[in-house]
Amino acid sequence: MYFSASIFALAKFRSPTGTALLIACTNFVFTLGAFSAIDRIGRRRILLFSIPFMSIGLLLSSVAFTFVTISPSTTTTAPTTAPPWAPTLLIASLLLFVAAYALGLGNVPWQQSELFPLRVRAVGSAIATTANWLCNALVGMTFLPMVERLTAAGAVGVYAVVCVGVWVWVWARYPERMGVGLEDVGGEEREEG
Repeated sequence: MYFSASIFALAKFRSPTGTALLIACTNFVFTLGAFSAIDRIGRRRILLFSIPFMSIGLLLSSVAFTFVTISPSTTTTAPTTAPPWAPTLLIASLLLFVAAYALGLGNVPWQQSELFPLRVRAVGSAIATTANWLCNALVGMTFLPMVERLTAAGAVGVYAVVCVGVWVWVWARYPERMGVGLEDVGGEEREEG
């Protein structure tokens, strides 16, 4: 989201701002969809469904970036030998990534209060929100240096691997709280203990 207009400009798209707006609108529409579906489907289920599509979108954009070369330190691209399908694949893969992100990781971390028992809810939510913003800042700060060192294809490939790791963590550790009232969170631990 931060660099989409720059990426499309460096990749010599005719309308980089318009393409970036398409990405932003996709994010908006799928975020609204997630808000309306999250309580019916469940946070864990949405994450387990959306993260693989994020990974696929990133892997496909990595493939596209092997043909559409950009360099953030200059405003030039490699010689235009990219096949005609590469820019289309780049846009389609980024739209897939953003749609899946908006459904899951762009939405669920902001609705984490039901993970915490009432006695620690404020502190837990503050820590979770801080962690969310720190991860956001980490991606923002590492993207351009990674593009410089690894190329855009390599940087996006690294993020795809991170998404796979996140999916494994969600599958192994993230609890589903669908149907559990806010006041009841933490009660299961007392009953078991």
